Formats: sequence, C-alpha cells, structure tokens
Amino acid sequence: MQLGWVDFSREDRQKVLDVMNLLQEQGAVDELGIGIVRDAFANYFFPGTSTIQTRAKYFLIVPYLLKEAVDGRFGKELGRVLRAVDEEERQCGLRLMERNPEAEGIIGKRVLPKSWVARKPSDIYWSGIRTYGIFKNGYMSISEYLGLSLKMQERKANVRMGNRGDDTEDSDRDDWDAGDISSLNLWDLPIYHRDWRDEMTIELTKREADYLYAQILKSVPDSLLAFILKNHIDLEPYLDFASLAESIKSDVSSETADLMKLACDFNNLVYMARVRYNVMLSEGQNEAANSEWDWLSEECGNRATVDLPAIFDRLDIYNPKTFAFLSSLQTSFIEGDIEEADRLIRKREVQLKGINRAKLNRTKEHDPDSWVGGGWLDYRFFDARRIVNDIYHGEVFAHV
Repeated sequence: MQLGWVDFSREDRQKVLDVMNLLQEQGAVDELGIGIVRDAFANYFFPGTSTIQTRAKYFLIVPYLLKEAVDGRFGKELGRVLRAVDEEERQCGLRLMERNPEAEGIIGKRVLPKSWVARKPSDIYWSGIRTYGIFKNGYMSISEYLGLSLKMQERKANVRMGNRGDDTEDSDRDDWDAGDISSLNLWDLPIYHRDWRDEMTIELTKREADYLYAQILKSVPDSLLAFILKNHIDLEPYLDFASLAESIKSDVSSETADLMKLACDFNNLVYMARVRYNVMLSEGQNEAANSEWDWLSEECGNRATVDLPAIFDRLDIYNPKTFAFLSSLQTSFIEGDIEEADRLIRKREVQLKGINRAKLNRTKEHDPDSWVGGGWLDYRFFDARRIVNDIYHGEVFAHV
C-alpha cells in the first residue's frame, strides 16, 4: 500500500507523519482501538512526554534554537526560516555525535551525516515544551510563532523607516515596542545564553536540570511525573507501571491513587484481549499467546472487573463505540464466554480497519510465532523514566 498527501503546509504534513510514525512503532499498532483511553491515562500521569522522545536535553535545545530564529539572522521569509531551523537542528545532531559518539538518544544518529530525520526534535518536543510552560502560549504552533515574529519584525522595520526617535510621542513609542517579538514575553527561559552551543552535550547541565525540574513541578504539579521528581523516586527498580503504582499508592494523592488503580485494572482487561487476539491470529499456534492465556483464564472474571464508567468519566473521554466494545468484552470475560469475547474482538478489528484489512480475516498471511498489537500497557512509564533519569543525572539534587 502506498500513501500520499497534498502538502498544504508544514503543520498538515506533520499530522500525516504523526499517523505514519504510530504505524511504525514496535508494539504501538492499536489493533483494538483502545489508544484513546491509554493516551488519556498517560497524559494524566506523565504530561508532556511522548513515546518518541529520547532525551530531556531536547526540551532545551529546541527552545534555544527557536528563541534565536526570530532575531533576523535567517531572513524575513517564513519558508526560509523554517528550513534554517531544520538545518540548525541537524547541525546540533552532528555536534552531539562528535562530542559523544557513544551517547544514546541523539536524534538522527542512525542517518547522520548523510541524511536527516522526518520527525525533527522540534516536532517531537514542541507539545511538551508548551505543556511545561517553557513556551508560554499553549496553542501556538512553531510556524505560527515564527510567522508572528516575522510580521512583527517587518512592522518594527517600517516604524524605524519613519525616523521615530527618542522625542516621539508615547503612542508612537508603543508602536515601536510592539514591533519587537520579545515584548510578547512568549518564553520562560531564563537560563538561555548565546554561547550554549560551545559546550553542548546530550546531558543536562545542573542549571538546565534544575530549571526543567522546576518547570515540571510548576506547570503540572498534580501529575505523577511531578510527584516522582519532587520525591526523588528512583524508577530503576520498577519493571513496569503496575509495580510503581503498587509501591507508591499510599504516598500519592487519593485522586492519583484511584486513577493508578483504574489504569492497572484497565491494563488487565486490555491485556487479556490482546492475548486472545494473538491466539486467534495464529489459529492457536502461537505458544507464547497460548501460555499466557492458560494462566490468565484461571482468573478471567476477576481480571475483567474494571470500572469502565469511572474511567471514561474521570478522564473526560467521550467515545461511545469504544466504551460499548470494552463493556461488552468485559461482560463476556466475566461470564467466561470466551467464544463471545473472540467474536467481539474480531468484529472490533473489522470496524476499525474494514473487512479486507483486518488481520483476523487474513490469518494465513501471518507468521504464527510473531506477536501483534502490543502487550501490557505502560502509559509512557518507560518514556518518562528516560526524562526523569536525565534530570537526576544533571545533579538537580546536589544542593539538597
């Protein structure tokens, strides 16, 4: 199958790349359409993170570049400025590789220096940069920010050509100031300095780590991510989200504890569905899926007891079809009617993909030993752990 689109804008192009990227991520293909619930939990626990973020440093590299991109050095045409930012991001990748070629998480490492990535750091981190209040306008895209800055630069130039000096009226002086993008105060980035490239590495400096730590606690104070950082919880001993939730459930707020339990209960229901999916897809030949179902089936009813109405209500999710599917699937598992559960799973995939694309209608084309559709949900726990560890490594607590 070939995909194509009319490239109306950088933003439209990025939306298509977002979808394509999901299809390429291992274990991220959402065969049963539960991603809306999974992502809502992940956004509650670990806001600002995503499954394709690699290192915390990019939460600073991208703002540094964008803050500089509006000073006129890249010209006055938006397309040219966007291309220049793209090239600056590529150059940062090269510098990071030169200074520490063994470092993990450098975006573009596999293709540099010959090529560059389709999903650039600015694309990957922009949402988190806004979430953490580093960029203070939570709705503006990068193109909109750069476009606005260019218009304001043009206005400032026009005012200057009018020979307005120190003896101008206050209203005229206001017009002059309004032509300066800095007057909008869009960034909360007090640690920026012009020579940041000189000693740039993928590791956070202590000052950067302290700053990012403070921004997260200030912008998403009630999140699980903020709780982890504030209490300096070592995440390495935890193998999954469930083990973390069990360990800290008595320490977090009652709201977070309740949602962690709902997330774990939901995980049990979804995992059973995914195991059944792989049993069906392999026509009973996948030994891993069969083995998993053997022990899951012993407590099938108990593992399906999740309060689905509470999840959809607490997370403010409105998706009747997904709720109906999960509710019917839950009932079939509780009643031990596995044949009905399988029917619902098959029907669900057809609804999502169509008859011809549904894998369960093409089982002969599938390798029975491979696993499809992901396993246990982690709600971006492992992705957030990378960010948390980078902040810890920056010695944010050295002063405590």
